[in-house]
Amino acid sequence: MTEAPSDTCDYQRFAEMLVHLTPQGASVPYTVCYDKNGHIWVASKGGLFKFDAKTKRVLYKRKNPFPKTMAAFCQVIYHDDTIIYTMAECKDRQTAMFFLGLDGEEKHMSIIDGLLLSMVVNSRGDIYIAKQPTSEKSTIYTTSMDAPLGWDEVISITGQFYDTLGLVDEDTLLVSTVQLPKNMFSKQSLRLISLAEDGEARETKVFSEAGKEPGQIFFPRSIQRHKEHMIIMDKSGRFLRFTPEGEYVDTVCEIDAYLANGFTMIPSEGVEGEGKRMQALTAMSGIVRDPSNMAICDDWLEVVPLDGKSWKEKKQETA
Repeated sequence: MTEAPSDTCDYQRFAEMLVHLTPQGASVPYTVCYDKNGHIWVASKGGLFKFDAKTKRVLYKRKNPFPKTMAAFCQVIYHDDTIIYTMAECKDRQTAMFFLGLDGEEKHMSIIDGLLLSMVVNSRGDIYIAKQPTSEKSTIYTTSMDAPLGWDEVISITGQFYDTLGLVDEDTLLVSTVQLPKNMFSKQSLRLISLAEDGEARETKVFSEAGKEPGQIFFPRSIQRHKEHMIIMDKSGRFLRFTPEGEYVDTVCEIDAYLANGFTMIPSEGVEGEGKRMQALTAMSGIVRDPSNMAICDDWLEVVPLDGKSWKEKKQETA
């Protein structure tokens, strides 16, 4: 069974790109973040890049010479004047984690056994990671930015794996899980995990299921907190809004499926002065039409307004 062909694939226009990543070598971007100066950091198979949000200039780059050999799901997070960046080569089955200053200077580097799927950091500097599955058991691990030398198990699950992590608050994770073996028909769910002070993590709620109906999920790729809600972006191109207690609210945007790899909410100061609206800075990869109407593979950053509309609706409005 194949997916229905896209009816909005011609809506991706060069004029809507905030930053065109392909010419810089930032191929296949997965995660994006802002630092305190409003600069944008992008982790891609092509390496780590820092951009000026207004001029679009590259301020720093740490390029990978052979991006095709790099593993998926590289991570970048800003916390307390530090950039945390992870990358891995497919054949090594190990992940390198770098702690960098805002100028790109390396402060610390360590090696994690296995390939990362997702990473979050709370305001205390506690790092949580989920790895790509290698057995029936999947575990969330944690360490501290103060001494990132060893990883402690937080919670484990069998027959499923922890796929994408999000932070509800300092002591609560919102996590998506996928049943093994992973395929497009795999059962999926969202789970709230309480990180108790006694060190004993507990699941407090399991909700949602695989699908594309309101409130259902289709392989979430990024989970972000925005004010009083959680925003979940999945492979179907939907940005879903849930309460921190796990209640579905609405779908705040729908773009073309399979394009978006990750997103971050635009801070209050915004990009080019547009941050007062709810918007997501989104890392995208896909096939687009260039100015000569040729189909090409491309990578870019785009500001997606979370205004309740779909790309299909916007396409019809401009027709």
